[in-house]
Amino acid sequence: MRNASPTETRMPMTGFTLVELMITLVVGAILMGIAVPSYRTFVQDSRLSSKANALVYSLNLARNQAVKMDSTVEVCASSNGTSCGGAWADGWIVCYPAAACATVVQVSPGVIAGNTVSERLGGALFLNYSSNGQTGTAYQFVFCDNRGAAFGRDVEVNLIGHIEASQNAGKQLSGAALAGC
Repeated sequence: MRNASPTETRMPMTGFTLVELMITLVVGAILMGIAVPSYRTFVQDSRLSSKANALVYSLNLARNQAVKMDSTVEVCASSNGTSCGGAWADGWIVCYPAAACATVVQVSPGVIAGNTVSERLGGALFLNYSSNGQTGTAYQFVFCDNRGAAFGRDVEVNLIGHIEASQNAGKQLSGAALAGC
């Protein structure tokens, strides 16, 4: 029997060379440098849109409940989730009857620190839907973060209670730019 020489039994070496590893790390760092700012903007936009959509949902729920129960239903700013009081940024509740808010139908938590939401037309801290689904008053809610009005979100309620959110950041439903945040 013939013994194999040490060179015949060696397996070829596999893996990365130091140069290949360094090139991979540099390419990865460049890609991360490009992706992270875009991801942060995406997250900030998503937060504003999500809260604006949560308000639209709450307003639609209140309107539907008012018609269904043939009663007035209130949506109001709430800092504790059980009664009206506080600012819109603290959160809001849907409740009835409107004067007492004895029954809370839905609770929505506040916006994250650094974000704001306010009613711009009259500074209202509540709105009521009557049994016919109307408010009788127009409202405009603006959601903002530290980037300013150019990235803000707009939710509007017209006199007959119709709710609509702007599809474009920094714009009102009319297409006009949002005022300062």
